[in-house]
Amino acid sequence: MKRQKRDRLARALTKGYQAGILGRSKESCPYLKIDERSHWLGGWREAIDKRAVIA
Repeated sequence: MKRQKRDRLARALTKGYQAGILGRSKESCPYLKIDERSHWLGGWREAIDKRAVIA
């Protein structure tokens, strides 16, 4: 059970990172649950920060 939960959160982080790299807004987050949403937004922020450094 815990492994599935970790995988789901890791997937949310990865999807958020991909969305940030593509330049999507944080309002495009598809997750409604707090844990998944916070991981998605964490990945999104990481990607946005990385884009700012590169640009």
